[in-house]
Amino acid sequence: MVKEIQSKSIVKIRDFVVNACNGQVMQEVCGFIGWDSPEYVATVEKNDAADPKNFFAINPASYLMFANNNDMLAIFHSHIIGDENPSEFDIKMAEACCVPFVIYSLNTKKFHIYEPSKCELNVKAFTRLKDHLK
Repeated sequence: MVKEIQSKSIVKIRDFVVNACNGQVMQEVCGFIGWDSPEYVATVEKNDAADPKNFFAINPASYLMFANNNDMLAIFHSHIIGDENPSEFDIKMAEACCVPFVIYSLNTKKFHIYEPSKCELNVKAFTRLKDHLK
């Protein structure tokens, strides 16, 4: 199920995430965005949540494999109901894994980036990502 893109263009990464999220409207889509110099990398991962319409869960082994091969910049997922603002669950999970969450709303067609209070990442690559997801 894993779909992947590598590109120097952050716009292509943004479009990849939007298209992946819009391609599945019955459940939340989830994946990773990373940096593998000189390119951004994004993957769509299988949503393993018991209730994928309202939540997402990614296999920890998938997380470890992606993070082992790339600088992890963010975990993305879609909201199929409501807007792009993070739920309490999103905030707790982002804080727990110390990775920013990129949330795309199918309803508003907008992104929100939740940055946990403690995270270490490639600041230059992450800042460029944030600038292009506004």
